[in-house]
Formats: sequence, structure tokens, C-alpha cells
Amino acid sequence: MESSNSEEREQTDSPPVPQEEEPMPEAGANVESVQSEEWWSASEPAPDSSPPVTEATDTEVIPRKEPGTADVYFCGHTSLFPLSRALRAIAQERLTGLLRSFWEQEPIELLARDGEIVFVTTRDPDLYCSDTPPTLADVDPVLVDRARNQQRETGTPFFLALAREESIALDAATEQMRHYGQKLFSELWTAPRAWIMFEKNADLLSDVADIPGEPNVRDWALETLRLIQNPDQPASFDPTSIPAYTKDGFERVQRLKLTSDEAQFASQFNGARSVQQIAKNLRLDLKSARPLLFRFLALEIVECWPGSTAAKPQQQSFFQRLRGLGRRDR
Repeated sequence: MESSNSEEREQTDSPPVPQEEEPMPEAGANVESVQSEEWWSASEPAPDSSPPVTEATDTEVIPRKEPGTADVYFCGHTSLFPLSRALRAIAQERLTGLLRSFWEQEPIELLARDGEIVFVTTRDPDLYCSDTPPTLADVDPVLVDRARNQQRETGTPFFLALAREESIALDAATEQMRHYGQKLFSELWTAPRAWIMFEKNADLLSDVADIPGEPNVRDWALETLRLIQNPDQPASFDPTSIPAYTKDGFERVQRLKLTSDEAQFASQFNGARSVQQIAKNLRLDLKSARPLLFRFLALEIVECWPGSTAAKPQQQSFFQRLRGLGRRDR
């Protein structure tokens, strides 16, 4: 009886454990093999049957639309990850790749090389350049339309396509790409909420090696903000709010090439003056002060605090009220 019980215990205890453990790794191994076929395209699944091959071909299209996390350096919404912070990361880390900005219109793409901005583009040529600049006055309209259609397909600025065909000079095309690229990027500063993603990819720069980059990203960003004339004012633009420098805002503002109006406006930030008081000191109306303040806020140089120092009616004591009544009687 004891031997039989021991045998039964061995049969009930020991065998089920390997039986339960063995099939699980086999199922897990199958899952891992499918995942490896999808993302890594390993050489081991080659002798398998055709279905894994079709799965691999289907998943190859997905990374082109949604790149894998291995190529994405940073991403996030601009409400949590502002554009100025993304531009500083590109310059400080000397990144090479593409900054994609998704918003209510066609996505905007910024091409960077070693921390320098090459150009900004989009697949919507009308959003990129709706008018006809004087540079294209002597260019055949058929060539311009063909270059615009090429931009719809590949995203390459049609100015660069015309320069490749020698319809315009490369210097003129570079100047136009800088102007319209900054004008296009300025639309993102006032977007209510955009989603940005930087993809590290050096292969995108193979065809633009002759295009010079913009090394000064700080002033480039400031120039895009100057193109905004009447930005929408959120709650932080209360005239009674008090602008104050951020942790490193005072150091970064000294590196910018400010205009005389911007320099005078920045000199008024002391953590005690309100926007209304600064405008009064500089003899500016609030309509002219708002764009100036918006630039410093967008660059995260200053932040506005509630106007706690605003004049409030003081509560009078009982005797002070009596004195006031006595003066009225007189």
C-alpha cells in the first residue's frame, strides 16, 4: 500500500508539473518566433511554411506608417512637451532626422542634420505656399505645377524640385525654402494642441547634402514667432499677470538676437511688474505688448504668475468708518 501510494504521489506530483511547464514554453516559443518574424525578420523562420512569410510582409508596411519606438527619439503633445523644448533638444543633442508635427491640417515636417535645421515642408503645397513668389515669375507654369504635384507625393519642397531642374538658382530656392518654411512652422505655435515626434533617420538627408543648414536654432525659432501678429490669448495673458524669468530663461534670453522693442520689454521682467505696468512703462498698448509677451512665453523664457499684487479694497475698521461718516457729514 505504501509503495502504491508513493507511486501514485509521484505520478500525481511530478509528471503534471513538466506536462504543464513543457507546453507553455512551446506556445511562448511560437509567439516569440512570430514576433521575431514581424519585427526582426530573423533567418531562422525561413524554412517555415508560407503563412509566417505573409505575416511578415503584412507587418513590414506598418513600420513605414508608424515607425518603431527604436527610431523615435522623443514624442508627446505640445501641451506637455512644447515646441521650444523640442527645438532645443535637436540643437543640444545635435540630432539628425525628422520632426513630425501632427495637427488639424496636413502634418508639418522639419528636417534636421547634426542639430541644424535644413528645411520645413509639408505634403500640402497650398498650405506651404499659396501665392506665387516673384522668384517664379519667369518660370513656366507647367513646371511649377509639376513640382507642386511632386511635393504632394514626396513632401519635397517644390522650390527644391525646380532648382534640381535648373529652373531657378539653388541660392534662390534655399532662400524661399527658409522663408516659407518659417512661415509654415509659425502656424504650430498657435495650434491648440499638436502631437510631435522626432524620428532619427540619416537616410532622409541623402538627397539634400547640398542644402545648407541653419546652425542657430534659437534665433530661427524667434524669427518664426515674429511672423505671428495676433496670437490667441489664453488665460495666462491676463493684463494683471506678472511675468517672471524661468530657471534658465535669463541665461537663454541673453543669447538671442533681440530687437530694440524685445530687449526693452525683456528688461522689465523683475517678478513684480504686471503686463499692464510693463506696457505703461514702455508706453505701449496691450495689443502691441501681447505679441512680445507671447514670444517669451513660447520660448519658455518667462512664465506668468497670477497678479496677487493687484490693488484690492482694504477692509476698514469700525473707527475708520466712523471717521469717514464724519467727513461726509462735514
